[in-house]
Amino acid sequence: MSNASGPVEFDVESWRYRAQYDFETTAPSVAVVDVIETVFDDERDRGPLYDVVDPEALDRLLESDSGRDRRGPRSASFRYRGALVTVVSDGSVVIGLDDEIDR
Repeated sequence: MSNASGPVEFDVESWRYRAQYDFETTAPSVAVVDVIETVFDDERDRGPLYDVVDPEALDRLLESDSGRDRRGPRSASFRYRGALVTVVSDGSVVIGLDDEIDR
């Protein structure tokens, strides 16, 4: 699978989707929506992302900052449709499926 942020890969052993986005040109909130739309292509039950996380706060938390970046990447995680979504300031998005999701 691929999206505007890049290819979305699925790891069968960990039941996780992974994608990379260019954190210099793409806001984390845009990358997350893009990856979520790729993974959850069924729109029947999809609720707005802003019901789960504030997109502007997510972008501020993960935006590049030379002082904070020296301490390593920052991440934010939240649940969406029964999956754990993690966005990292280094440009990665991971969606981990759990047993409650129909595999």
